[in-house]
Amino acid sequence: WYQRRVRDGVNKLYEEDLALQKKQLEIPTIQSTHSLVAKHVTKERWDKLCKHTTKTAGFTLAKAIACAVEYDNQHCGIYAGDWDSFKDFAEVFEPLIQEYHGIS
Repeated sequence: WYQRRVRDGVNKLYEEDLALQKKQLEIPTIQSTHSLVAKHVTKERWDKLCKHTTKTAGFTLAKAIACAVEYDNQHCGIYAGDWDSFKDFAEVFEPLIQEYHGIS
């Protein structure tokens, strides 16, 4: 009885973990729909970069855009967690920063 209950609990946790991992790979709903993140984090860019973590701090694109996902009042909506963020997620950061500063 006890072993079965433990096994069932472990199986449930495993299934929940798989579901969470799958959800983390899906492009999040960006609440700040008029933000620069909403414009520059395309599905193609998300799919390419969503699994990457920076070497310095283990930062992810999901962490970088968390405020634009969570709040609906962000203009930019992105933050770099470390220096590697600028390099590793350059496909998002560079055009976004250029647009924000009016640089072409």
